[in-house]
Amino acid sequence: MRGKAPSPGRRAANAKRQRGAILKAAVSVFSRKGFHKAEVSEIARRAGVGKGTIYLYFEDKSQLFAAAVAEGIEAIIRQLQDEMESDLPFLQHLQKLVEKNVSLYLEYGDLTRIFNNELSNSIERKSRLQIEQARQRYLNFISKNLAEGYRRGYLKQIDFDLAAVGIMGMLDSLCNHQLHNRHLVGHRQIVNTVFAMLSTGLVDRNRTGRKSS
Repeated sequence: MRGKAPSPGRRAANAKRQRGAILKAAVSVFSRKGFHKAEVSEIARRAGVGKGTIYLYFEDKSQLFAAAVAEGIEAIIRQLQDEMESDLPFLQHLQKLVEKNVSLYLEYGDLTRIFNNELSNSIERKSRLQIEQARQRYLNFISKNLAEGYRRGYLKQIDFDLAAVGIMGMLDSLCNHQLHNRHLVGHRQIVNTVFAMLSTGLVDRNRTGRKSS
């Protein structure tokens, strides 16, 4: 007697779980080997599926790469948005944003590594565009928070879009440094450094004032 076939809902849940396992394995392999040297067969082994199963979800390696990066970025943005739903004073709001960004950068270390280092022109154009759009949504999120700080009277009026690019680059550099020097640099040091640079800058106005008088 045949066993009862899984319900449509259960099949969908299994497919979602399997697709998620493939994306997680893809991020790990791509981060270590880069886009060109990574092999779909290794990603399949890490995900615990057959190589052919991957092509049920993704047309080719380029599309798999794009999905792994773009969907990972979207997950980061969603977590940041959830964290930012608060009525805190702006500076506390900014510190919370910095803390969450640093935590997510370190948690998604493999993802941020390939995102910042592997966006090659040799990746299929449609896939590259998908990644670039996700990157832009992340930058827009940061820019929007900076603009809110200006609206509330805490920040100077500057090019918030350009500032967002700078903040992203700073986070990437500092978090990559921490990932390679865990014994020297801690999570809290990065948060404090980024927050200090964003909230007060590097110049001590009191000290420079005394020296010029």
